[in-house]
Amino acid sequence: MAEQPPGALSAAFPPPPTFFTHFTPENLAALKELRGADGALPPAELLPEELKCLVPPPLPEGGYRAFGETWTLPEIYPSLAQSGIQQLYPDPTTATPNGKEKALSLDRTLELRRLSQSLLLNYLELVGVMGIAPEQFHEKTAALETILFNMHHLINEYRPHQARETLCLRMEEQLEKIRRETEENRRVVGQIEEVLAGLAGVGERAEALVGEVVGGRKGKESGEERRERAVARDREAWRMLGLGGA
Repeated sequence: MAEQPPGALSAAFPPPPTFFTHFTPENLAALKELRGADGALPPAELLPEELKCLVPPPLPEGGYRAFGETWTLPEIYPSLAQSGIQQLYPDPTTATPNGKEKALSLDRTLELRRLSQSLLLNYLELVGVMGIAPEQFHEKTAALETILFNMHHLINEYRPHQARETLCLRMEEQLEKIRRETEENRRVVGQIEEVLAGLAGVGERAEALVGEVVGGRKGKESGEERRERAVARDREAWRMLGLGGA
């Protein structure tokens, strides 16, 4: 794989990897011709230099680098001790006499409050040192840095809990939205059923009224009479619905 220019991966807006220039139609066609009957490709070391970048690399083991940072596999949150920083709060796990680790209850909220108070105290001491012996500020700034690292580490331990609670909240919101939509649909269905039931009753009443008007007529109705009967029935139905005149 082509080498990246120095500092390219650690820039705020790094450029795309330089090996993207190898993804040309010609190289893709050449790689397709090298595939076997089963679709498998020969080992990457046997391919021409311009085609090696087109073959996906094997999965990394142990860790990998991306954008100037090293990531471990599986991803784990390193402890303060692994980062070379003094831990100012109790360790949530402790070793038992039989060599096994036992989880302890750690009130992170209480520890964050203690660290906040210690941070303010050290800042006041730093202000005093700067007024008396400015050349001795290094100790206080180092203490402030350690306290901030501890606070940042404790806050980051809440990330999985935050992600889980955020997911639960989003699912509850979606469930509530679905419930509201279902209730609204049921309400509209009820209204439509009432309107349809009313229309059926209106049709029957209109038919009965028109029947009373022409009931005295004997003999078979002509086409004109049937048309007048239908018009009268429709007019009476609209009148009952309040959408037409008498």
